[in-house]
Amino acid sequence: MFSVIKSGMDTALQELSIISNNISNANSTGFKKSSVSFSEFFNGRTSDGVDRVLVGQGSNSNEARRSDSQGALIEMGGVLDTAIVGNGYFMTQGADQVGYSVTRNGAFSLDKNGFLKTQDDDFVLGMQAVDGAFVALGADPAILQRIQIPVNASTDPLSSISIANNGNILAAFGSGADTPISTIPLSIFSNPNGLKQLGNSKYAPTDLSGKIFMGSPNSAGFGNLESGYVEGSNVDITMEMTNMIKAQQQFNGAAKAMQANSDMIEKMTR
Repeated sequence: MFSVIKSGMDTALQELSIISNNISNANSTGFKKSSVSFSEFFNGRTSDGVDRVLVGQGSNSNEARRSDSQGALIEMGGVLDTAIVGNGYFMTQGADQVGYSVTRNGAFSLDKNGFLKTQDDDFVLGMQAVDGAFVALGADPAILQRIQIPVNASTDPLSSISIANNGNILAAFGSGADTPISTIPLSIFSNPNGLKQLGNSKYAPTDLSGKIFMGSPNSAGFGNLESGYVEGSNVDITMEMTNMIKAQQQFNGAAKAMQANSDMIEKMTR
């Protein structure tokens, strides 16, 4: 009996932990909520068993699953703020990182050297233009480069910069015409729930995330980019608070059952 009650408390605590994380990140840019499902242990279950005569042996929590539903678009007004509408992740890289990470947080900015960076100070990866022309994307993430606007290479100041729906970055210096700079690709995975959560709406690919596919925004299978916006979290506060109340009631009920079981054992052993 003790193990059955304890399993109920454990699953309630795990659900409360996930719900708390969702609520605390309700205002985090690009955050995706998680949920957890539960299964029940049975004693001697067979294919011919009748459910009403089976004796429960407690509950078990399954792996948390992330919801990739679209978050609301929040207008920021910055020319480098970019939201993904549909499938895909931006690809980024830390200063000393080998490989890449992915995120849907498109609150980008330029550093003093013209590198396009995320809020975490990671470099945004893409395909740099060659001889004033955009370069087609390949299938290998290793070919991607850190996107840099040549602000120090021009004698004229940067006068305008824009990110198109297809990920192409154009920049103009002084009174000159727009010049192709780079293309921001998107990545999708065969099993996005296999991505490892790193915090701050950032994820790392794993063996479980499966094969990576890269493509230009607005192409088949990939979302498009909306400049001037960022994607908010997909957390519904009302739903999360409702789920929290239910999980708290589950935990309190299990705690009362454990206290009753403890009192009964104490009386029997006097």
